[in-house]
Amino acid sequence: MIVQITQTRNELYLIKEMLPLWQKYADGFIFLDDCSHDGTSEFLESHKDEYNILSVLKTDSPGAATYSESDGRQRLFDEALKHSGNIICMDSDEYLDGTMQKDQLEHVMETNPDTLIYLRWIQYAGDNKIRVDGPWRENYKDRIGSYSKPTKFKDATMHAEHIPHPGKHGVIGVPDLFIAHLQWLDKPTVAVKQYFWKVVDFVNNKKYGIETTPASAYDESVANFDWEYEDFSFPLKVRSDIYSTQDLQESYKYKFIKESIQQYDIPNLNDWGMEIHDSK
Repeated sequence: MIVQITQTRNELYLIKEMLPLWQKYADGFIFLDDCSHDGTSEFLESHKDEYNILSVLKTDSPGAATYSESDGRQRLFDEALKHSGNIICMDSDEYLDGTMQKDQLEHVMETNPDTLIYLRWIQYAGDNKIRVDGPWRENYKDRIGSYSKPTKFKDATMHAEHIPHPGKHGVIGVPDLFIAHLQWLDKPTVAVKQYFWKVVDFVNNKKYGIETTPASAYDESVANFDWEYEDFSFPLKVRSDIYSTQDLQESYKYKFIKESIQQYDIPNLNDWGMEIHDSK
């Protein structure tokens, strides 16, 4: 049995699209709902039988630095381990794809106990187009692990590991298996998301004294939206305009940005000329 763990917040529109895709490799699901107010928990609870949703966990309170991200991921992992030692982790904007079948992946996990498996992180920018500039050409992430015993995450307030390291590691390459990542499909959504993390880090540092990721790291990831692309042989499995269905100004990320700017007198941290910081 393969169990998938996912932490989410106000991403029901993505989850509805992803669940059928996630079933290609996962037999059951554990979710951590981080204080969503878009009906996420209610939807998951009402579809438990359809998708074999094993647990829907919840956080106590939303917001920057109210809890350690690694603690939330630890809760997910510990709950999944009650059902299986074969665990995969997907964010709401990710799914697995490739030529490998579920039974083949499960065989790999069963024959490689206590192993963290890295996969290439494919950055879709269209139906058959991926982003390949800078670090995005060859980027591998921890999303699959086999475990024979409880394993702890490294402590992290933000940007924690997705699954803990059990001692050994391996790699599965393209075309066998890869992570399809949707982040770069819509540039305005990218801008709000990455600027949100800049503001979160600013608030965490100012309010709590937490050491955070420098704003320049987000600038490097965005690369001023001047991206290099390549064709990719695996077509995107969701609609490429999926983010256009959402009102960005009504998103919790946008609202957090605007409220924090006023509350903490935050200067423009470089919003790439997208008028996120100074818009009315």
